[in-house]
Amino acid sequence: MIWNPFKSKGPTLTFLPDNRTVTVKPETTVLQAAIDHNINLRHACDGNLACSTCHIYIHDGGEYLPEPSLEEEDRLESADSPQACSRLACQVRVIHDLVIEIPPSHIA
Repeated sequence: MIWNPFKSKGPTLTFLPDNRTVTVKPETTVLQAAIDHNINLRHACDGNLACSTCHIYIHDGGEYLPEPSLEEEDRLESADSPQACSRLACQVRVIHDLVIEIPPSHIA
């Protein structure tokens, strides 16, 4: 069965600072959601976990996400201004509603 966003409600992502909310197919990465909805989020390695340009802050809903992998944690060390709520958008698969901030240095 093909997921239809008009018939099924999937998780929602609210992107700050623009305060844009989008509905996505479950298990979509935050990066793919941003690309699909024309949200300006840098992603130099195209989601291959080779950089930290898709660095984001998860402000709400992060408790529903699995812990970051060791590779993601290593990449986050090179991100600008990492915080406890930092993640890489290419690694976060959406399973629950999230509120996400794109740091100013990572807006495309």
